[in-house]
Amino acid sequence: MNNNSMILYPSNWVFNAGVIGLLLTREKTGEKIEDDLLPNGACKISCDYFSPVKVLTRPISKAVINLVNALVSDEDLEKWLDNKENRSKYKKFHTELGDFGYKFVRAGNILFSSERPYQNLVQFPEWQSYEYAELVENIPSLISVSSGDMCNLCSQYHILVINPKSKLQIRLTKLQSSHLKNLGPSIGEFPNGFWNLNESLSLCFLCSFLLLHHHLAFTKLSDGSEMFINTPSFQITYYLNKFAKQVLGVLSPKEMRDKRDILAVSVIEYATKIKATLGVWAGMNIEIITKYEKQIDFYSLPYDIVQLISDRKIAGLLSQIGEFSVLNHVLNKDFSWLLEVGYRLFRISLKPYSALKTTEKNFVNNILKLDHNRKNPARVAEKIFHLYGLIEEKKKRREKYEYLSTART
Repeated sequence: MNNNSMILYPSNWVFNAGVIGLLLTREKTGEKIEDDLLPNGACKISCDYFSPVKVLTRPISKAVINLVNALVSDEDLEKWLDNKENRSKYKKFHTELGDFGYKFVRAGNILFSSERPYQNLVQFPEWQSYEYAELVENIPSLISVSSGDMCNLCSQYHILVINPKSKLQIRLTKLQSSHLKNLGPSIGEFPNGFWNLNESLSLCFLCSFLLLHHHLAFTKLSDGSEMFINTPSFQITYYLNKFAKQVLGVLSPKEMRDKRDILAVSVIEYATKIKATLGVWAGMNIEIITKYEKQIDFYSLPYDIVQLISDRKIAGLLSQIGEFSVLNHVLNKDFSWLLEVGYRLFRISLKPYSALKTTEKNFVNNILKLDHNRKNPARVAEKIFHLYGLIEEKKKRREKYEYLSTART
C-alpha cells in the first residue's frame, strides 16, 4: 500500500471473487475501473474510496454506501414487504436510518431483517451506532500496521482488533457463514461451529470487507447454480466474467450448464475483443467455480487447449464460425473431424439445394445451427479448413519449441 492507493494481488478464488465483486459494485456507480486493473495482474483501490462523503447528514464513506446496496442488490424488496411485520420494520428503519441517505433506507430494511445471510456479521445496532461504518472508513490505516498475525486469506495485511471487547470486531476478523455461507461456520445456527470461530480463518478488515462483495462476482445460471471464472490476473478475471455474462444471454439452458463451453467461449471472446493477449497467464490455471446449494465444484481447461483457443487468429475463426459443434471438437482435440466435416460441407455446397439428399440436408442441419451458416456451407467449409491449418501450424511450432528445449537440456 502506498499513500494514495492499496495494491491487491491475486490469491485464492474466494479473495479474487471479493475483489471482482467490489470492482463491479464501483462500476455500477459509474466509476471507471479499467485503469485500476494493472498489466501485472494486480489491482489498485484508491484510499479515497474509504473516505467519508461530505454531502450526507452524517458523512459516510462511499465504500459503506455501496456495500449496503451490494449486500442486498439481489434481494426482492417487494416480496419482503408482503409480510405485515416486515412493513412495520420498514417504517422503523426509514426513521432510524434516515441520515444514512435514501439508499440506506431502501437497503437497510432487508439487510437487518431476519434470516438473511449477512445478519450475523453486521447487525442493526452496529450500523445505528456507526461502529461498522467507522471501521470501513479506517481500513487503509487499520491494515497499515506492521506487526501481529498475518491475514489467512490475502497473506498481505496484518490482523488488528482495536477493541478486544467489541463483538463486532471479533466477528469481522473471523471467517464465518455471513462472509461465505458455503464454507464459513455459523455462530447462530451452530454455536460451537469451528469451536466458536476460534479455529476459523483469521481475516484482516480489508478481506472481511471484500468478502461481503464476493457474491456479486458470480453469474447465475439457468439451472439455479452460480459460476465465477478465476485466473491469476484480476484484469483477465474481470473481462472473462464480463464476457461470460454476455455469453449466457444467448445460450440455451442446456448449453448454459456446460462449464467447458462457457469457459472456452469466454476465453475466445477475450482473445478477439481485448487488444492485450492472455500471454503468460494462458499457461497458468484458468478455472470455473460453480456453487449450487451447499456444493462447490471446480473445472479448468487443459493448458494446451487454453494456449490454442487464446491464439487471436484461431479465436477469431472460432468466433466467426460460431458453431458449438466445431468448438467442442476443438476442445476434444478431434482435429481430423475438422477436415472431414469441411470436406463434406464443401461437396454438399457444390450441389443445388433441390438436388440434395435428405441425409445431406440432415448432416448440414446437425452440424450447423446458425441460419446464415446453413445458407452458405461453402463459406463455413473454407473457414473450417483455415482453422485446421492454423491449429496444425501452432501444433508444429509447439512441438518444435519443445524439441529444441529438450535438446538444449
